[in-house]
Amino acid sequence: MDCNGNTESIPGKEVVCKIGIIADVQYADINDKYNFRKTRLRFYRKALTLLQRAVTDWSAEKVDCVLQLGDVIDGFNKDENTSKSALATIFEVLRRFPGPVYHTWGNHELYNFTQEELKRSALFSGIMPECECPKGKSYYSFHLHRKLKVVVLNCYEISMLGLPEDSAEYKQAEAMIKGNNSNENLNSPDGLRGTCRRFVKLNGALSASQLKWLTEHLREAESAKVNVIIVGHCPIYKQSANSMDLLLNCTDAMTVVTEFGECVVCYLAGHDHEGGSSVDSSGILHVTFPGTVESMETDSYATAHLYNDKLIILGKGSYSTYKTTLRYPID
Repeated sequence: MDCNGNTESIPGKEVVCKIGIIADVQYADINDKYNFRKTRLRFYRKALTLLQRAVTDWSAEKVDCVLQLGDVIDGFNKDENTSKSALATIFEVLRRFPGPVYHTWGNHELYNFTQEELKRSALFSGIMPECECPKGKSYYSFHLHRKLKVVVLNCYEISMLGLPEDSAEYKQAEAMIKGNNSNENLNSPDGLRGTCRRFVKLNGALSASQLKWLTEHLREAESAKVNVIIVGHCPIYKQSANSMDLLLNCTDAMTVVTEFGECVVCYLAGHDHEGGSSVDSSGILHVTFPGTVESMETDSYATAHLYNDKLIILGKGSYSTYKTTLRYPID
């Protein structure tokens, strides 16, 4: 899919396309509550209003597409038996956006639905005609421009969430987590230090086959001089997020991503509601967007503006602004 945006945000610079970005809406029709560790208040109903404001603004700005970075509904919906109705409410809002919305899954989707159920739902973007998705898998890619590809990961392909307990993927995740975390509550990082705090049940991992698929995509992009944006719910770079929220096999993912750093522009994630950012040794920008559900602002989203030589992510409200240079100019 080629982008046709033509609005200028920088004098003298033409925007090639614009991309809406939002993370961790975590909508539920319930009263405000504190998070698991009782440190941050979550505004579950307000989150829907913030999504509505984002969609209204994106539509007015003629944004080309939206990246929804996971956890669009909250796990409390499962307890309230409102998983389907909450998701329907979210899509009532998202359908007002005139362009495509590309989704990745977070842990809260998997508190509400199995991964097989998600594959059959509107939250699986891999079935869109412009997307390249391996058969039977839930990670995919698509072109925003002939010189820009977006790669969307499933950070919970190996997970203790949304999978049968007798599946190989569940057992692999269980071994990784229990091998490093002796807490009775596997969502607790108590006693774990540094990046070992990531070995909790709310995180997942990429399979060996997904890592191989990612490697092949990046190798092809590097050869063709195509810029790549990588999207996943879990951060992979320790300087860009709380260590508790990192992908279980973040080291493996970083090895692949930095090996082909010449084509990767940025890695975009959610999951850590405080947010964060950093540039790794390969010059790749890692952005972890804050949780919209915890925003005290009147806005909570970002819009990325792609120019011929740079990507500028303009944050609004609780979202910050970032700028990075493209690997290959768009002509």
